[in-house]
Amino acid sequence: MSANIHGEMVYSFEKPMWHNITQPSLVPMKAEEILDARFKGGFAIHLRPVTVELNSQPVETGDFAIVRGVSPADPQELVFGYCSDRFHPLQPREIAQSFDANVKEPAETMAFLGKGECMFISWQLPKFEVTVGDEVEMFGIVKSGFDTLKGTQLITSIYRPICANTLAMAEGWAKRNSDGAGRGNVWKGKGVNKNLLRDVGYWMAHVQANAKREGEILQNFFGKLAKTPVRNDYEAKAILNDAFPNIENVSQYYPKELRERKEETTLDFNNGQEAIRVGIYDLFAGNGTAITPDFWGMLNATSEYFCHVQPSKRPIAESVMFGGRQKHTMQMVNVLSERAK
Repeated sequence: MSANIHGEMVYSFEKPMWHNITQPSLVPMKAEEILDARFKGGFAIHLRPVTVELNSQPVETGDFAIVRGVSPADPQELVFGYCSDRFHPLQPREIAQSFDANVKEPAETMAFLGKGECMFISWQLPKFEVTVGDEVEMFGIVKSGFDTLKGTQLITSIYRPICANTLAMAEGWAKRNSDGAGRGNVWKGKGVNKNLLRDVGYWMAHVQANAKREGEILQNFFGKLAKTPVRNDYEAKAILNDAFPNIENVSQYYPKELRERKEETTLDFNNGQEAIRVGIYDLFAGNGTAITPDFWGMLNATSEYFCHVQPSKRPIAESVMFGGRQKHTMQMVNVLSERAK
C-alpha cells in the first residue's frame, strides 16, 4: 500500500518509518529547518486569475486557480482547484514558521502528501505512565490542505503520523475520542478565514500549554483500565465475545441460488472471529509479553496480537498501522471503556 508521500518530502525524528522513503534524523529539528534542509525549501502556493475567451479576447472571470508551484518532487506547476477572492490559502512556510513560534518544540514528523495538496507536522506531547514502566505517547498534529476542500485541522492522538494512512489513523482516533475540551479534534478552519494563520497559531500554543491536562485525561482512562481486574476466564471470554462477536447465519432469507455462498461467507467470518478470540486469549492467559490480569492487560494482548501475531499478506510493519487491524483494536478499546464505567 502506498504511503502517498509527495516524492521524498517526509521527515521523522529518530524512529525509522515503515516505508523507508527517507532515513530518520538523529538530531531534533524545527519545522522551518526541515523545510529548508530536508525538503529543499518546499514550494509556494499561488492564486492566478482564471480567464476565458470572449469576443476573441481573454477576459478574467473573477475566479482564481490555486496553483502549486514547482516542488523538489515535481518540476511542473499544478492546479489544485479553483476559488473566489474570499479564499486565502496558507503557505507551507507560514505553517512551519507558525509551528516553530507557537509550539516551541522540535517536530516529531513532517510530510507533504499526494501531489503536495496536504501537509502535516506532528510534535510529541508529554508522555505518561499507566503502570510502572508502561508509557503512553501522545502527539499534537497540525494538518493543512492547499485546496478548497481540506482546510486546516489541529488534533491530538496516540498515533504518530508518518504517511497518509497513519495520519488517517490519528484522525480516526481523534474523532472517536473528542471531548470538546481540548482532546481529539481540537480545532478546524477554512481558507475563507482571513485570520486562519493567526488562529491556527493560537490553537497550537493552546494545545501545547494544555498538554499536561490532556495527558492526565488519558492517564486516568488507561489507569482505570489498569485498576479493573479481569476476574476469571469466563469474564475474559465474555469481553472477547463482545469485542469480536460472530454474526448470525441468515442464509435462509436469501434466494436459494445464493444461500450456499452466504453460508460459506458467514462461516469464514465466524471462523476468523474465533481465531482472533483464541489468539488474544492465548496471549492474555500467559503467552503474551508482560500482560497483566486486568483490562489494561487485555488491551495490550489485543495490540500484541494484531501487531505481531495475526498473519498478514502484506509486510507486517506496514499492515499493522491501518485498516482492519486498527479497527479491531478500537473495538476492544470501546468494549473495555464501556465495561470499566
